[in-house]
Amino acid sequence: MKLTHHFNGLMALILCSAGYAQAQPPAPAPDGQTMRWGAVLISLPKYPGADRQQLFAAPLIEARFGEHFFASTLQGLGADWRPADGLSLSAALVLDSHWRRRKDLPAAWASLDEVKFAPALRLAAQWQVGRFSVELSSSSRLGTLSRGAAGSKNKKGGHSVQLDASYGLLATPGLALAAGVSVEAMDARLGQALFGVDASQAASSKLRVHSVRAGVASAGVFAQAQVPLDSDWTFSARMGLNSLRGDAGNSPLVQKRRQPTLAMSFSRAF
Repeated sequence: MKLTHHFNGLMALILCSAGYAQAQPPAPAPDGQTMRWGAVLISLPKYPGADRQQLFAAPLIEARFGEHFFASTLQGLGADWRPADGLSLSAALVLDSHWRRRKDLPAAWASLDEVKFAPALRLAAQWQVGRFSVELSSSSRLGTLSRGAAGSKNKKGGHSVQLDASYGLLATPGLALAAGVSVEAMDARLGQALFGVDASQAASSKLRVHSVRAGVASAGVFAQAQVPLDSDWTFSARMGLNSLRGDAGNSPLVQKRRQPTLAMSFSRAF
């Protein structure tokens, strides 16, 4: 049994009722269509750098049409290809997973911009050889990046790249376990929106001015499991711990550099 890990569509999953707990769309059935549905429970920081967690529950809905096309609350709307054994390429329109809601911030930081939900183009390549799996993905925001306290739209765009590498510790018909490392890099526009403080924000919030350059924003480890409950139902889980690095980790907005995440899903394939 192959254990997959496409956790980068976390916010797409939450909002489309988007690497954490999910199953890859199943291989096409003889008639060219497959379906999967279920539910996901996710615990993650209230915002990047927060010292408080929040809990989300969301439906899991996936459909596959023919050999290449899929629609999913986890992976968005797109297509994938398998040009060689062990290699998978995909392109999808998703909701970007980077966000920061003003209501989740401390009251003294009310002047900070919100990082709004926006569509994004996600490109990914996954390579699996034996028990080793490597996935490289990029996310390019297509909508507004941040919104000011008065409701004015500020920046647009923002780009991130994530690398996940894992090793399968166990692969049996009843249980698959894997562990790995994850690294995320951001461009200066996205990093500044999430972790930066400009002069006007510093004056109103009493925070120090902080500029964020492009580079690695976080690195961490994760463990994941997949358990078939019967011929149709599957339980999946992923637990991760990321540490904010570089300019992101040194931001005055960061209350806790180590950011834990936990996600669990139950799903049924048709």
